Amino acid sequence: MIRKRNLYKSIAFLLIFIVITCLASCSPQLKPSPGASQKEDENKPPKELEELRKSIEEIEKTLMSMYEDKKKAQQGIVSPSGGGNQQGQSEGQGGEQSGQQGGQQGSQSQITIEMEPKELTEFTKQQQLAKQQEELAKKQKETLEKFEDLKKRVTDLHGKWNSYEPKAVKDLAQTKSIEEFEKSLDDLTSAIQSKDEYKNLLAVNSLYKTLPDFYELYTTKEPPDLDRLRYSVKKIKLLAEKDDYNSMKPTMEYLINVWSVAKPKLKKDVNDLMNNFEFALNDLKSAVENKNKIIIDAKSEVLTKIIDEIVEKLKD
Repeated sequence: MIRKRNLYKSIAFLLIFIVITCLASCSPQLKPSPGASQKEDENKPPKELEELRKSIEEIEKTLMSMYEDKKKAQQGIVSPSGGGNQQGQSEGQGGEQSGQQGGQQGSQSQITIEMEPKELTEFTKQQQLAKQQEELAKKQKETLEKFEDLKKRVTDLHGKWNSYEPKAVKDLAQTKSIEEFEKSLDDLTSAIQSKDEYKNLLAVNSLYKTLPDFYELYTTKEPPDLDRLRYSVKKIKLLAEKDDYNSMKPTMEYLINVWSVAKPKLKKDVNDLMNNFEFALNDLKSAVENKNKIIIDAKSEVLTKIIDEIVEKLKD
């Protein structure tokens, strides 16, 4: 009897074990939700926005190159007093020597060209002036061709914006942001007709003020505020070149406010860069107050470089 009882108990325990095992094997396994793993990828900025940004960057890069070339050309024309005369004298002396050699060669070929030293110097100057005018005409033609190309690219920019705009509306972008971006784009379209590199740089830079509003709708590795910082630093540097300190003050205030908002969003591993930015920002503020164009230019370059370094660090 006892043996039977023990047998029944063993069978009961076995049955319980089998049931538990079956239930465990039949129950659905908990797997990571596909939505959770793909959520970040799905919320990335759309390709239409990325293409829009890329086109803006390319237009700005071309304009900056043209503007720097124009400044270099102007600096070459406005040379220090006396420098041009010295160059003319040295070239005149070289021309005199070559004239003497030419006279010797001419005597061998029975062709003699006689010119007084003063006449020879004047002739050399005229040749140099003609060459400069030829180079200037060539540069002007190249500039016109570049502006014609830029007009087409700005028109393409409208197309890229129109491709992204429906997505912006669908992703709940603010109406104010859409209107401001469209106004900045219209301003750039008008400015490109003037063929003024400086005016166009200001216009294309304004697009960076509103562009971050759209990036805030998506998941990004770096805060969109960094683009707002870039916009204000570049604008301050451009305004300094024209000594427009009245327009610079509100831009400086905007830069400081954006930085105060951006700081808490940055990771701890960029603390050193954040400190560097803070010191450089204070230096820039002081330079703006003192209307020191040289320091403004230098600190603007430093701040832009730090922003780039922060972006690269956040990508890691």
